[in-house]
Amino acid sequence: MAHALSLNVSNNVGGSNRAPILVANEYHHWSQRMERYSRRLGRDVWRSIEEGHHVPVRTPVETDRATAKLGGGQPVLNHPTKDNLDKMKNEVIAFYEISCGVAPDNFDIIINSKSAKEIWDVLKNMYEGTKQAKDKKLTTALNEFNNFKAHEGESLEDSFKRFNLIVTKLSNAGKI
Repeated sequence: MAHALSLNVSNNVGGSNRAPILVANEYHHWSQRMERYSRRLGRDVWRSIEEGHHVPVRTPVETDRATAKLGGGQPVLNHPTKDNLDKMKNEVIAFYEISCGVAPDNFDIIINSKSAKEIWDVLKNMYEGTKQAKDKKLTTALNEFNNFKAHEGESLEDSFKRFNLIVTKLSNAGKI
């Protein structure tokens, strides 16, 4: 049983060469780990998740005068720059890694997503909810904070753990 638990934790947390796996009730932790993991792969990998698909700018290349006088045919576009190619490569990495971070039970939700940002946004909306849901979570956490008391017979350590959990809920809801 302990081996299965440690394997589960290892899969959820990920590793230096493996994306963390999203567990439904641990979205906030997963999103923090995934951001850190993606940044470690490269700032442009995280940027692809955060900002979305990069469209390379391709401009027409000047043709010689003889071709232009004859009607020139289709305009010839310049080749993507090294910067554009790097950004496209980072998008592929971001898409692959974030896809690998979604457990099979949630994969159908993101299967039709075309970009890493789209996957990120779908999961964020699903787990964090609407503005009203976020407001409700914040109100609940504030009530827990304001009404916090140690339980009779509860150890200081247990009280501290409960208090930290409330502070974390507040932080997750955007209240510092």
